[in-house]
Amino acid sequence: MTKNNSLLRDIAYGMIGGAVGTVVLDCVANLMYKFESEEKKKLEEHARKEEPTEVLARRISENVLRVKLSNETKSKLGKAIHLSVGIGMSGLYGALHDRVPALSKASGLPYGVAFSLVVDEGLNTALKLTPPPGDFPIEAHLRGLLAHLTYAATTDRTLHLLRRIFG
Repeated sequence: MTKNNSLLRDIAYGMIGGAVGTVVLDCVANLMYKFESEEKKKLEEHARKEEPTEVLARRISENVLRVKLSNETKSKLGKAIHLSVGIGMSGLYGALHDRVPALSKASGLPYGVAFSLVVDEGLNTALKLTPPPGDFPIEAHLRGLLAHLTYAATTDRTLHLLRRIFG
């Protein structure tokens, strides 16, 4: 396999892994949320009026397309953005997997930590998709970190499985 084909294969396998990983991330985050106290849930809901991906969907529709979205459409677009980010970031993981080995140690857990810190804690705040991290209870941060660790591990294991099956 040529170097370019190998890179494209790794990106594709990473993206497939990211689709699976994003579903697992959502399951883990939703399960953890169910066990949080009502007080912590209210604090988080007070800080975050909309999901970050819904904020982005609303901004794009209103400021670029000049269209006002219904709540249902905004929710659907937010979910599509969430899945797209998960798939796109895992394509990057696939590209970096063998080329930056430190990120793929321990089934990709360093990548999961980096993703959580850079995207969830950093970019969401910098782009004003969410309030600053200090506005949220620690449980929200821990849930996000654990969910991103499972996303990364799922992405990594899927990538390895696809390599084993298809080369």
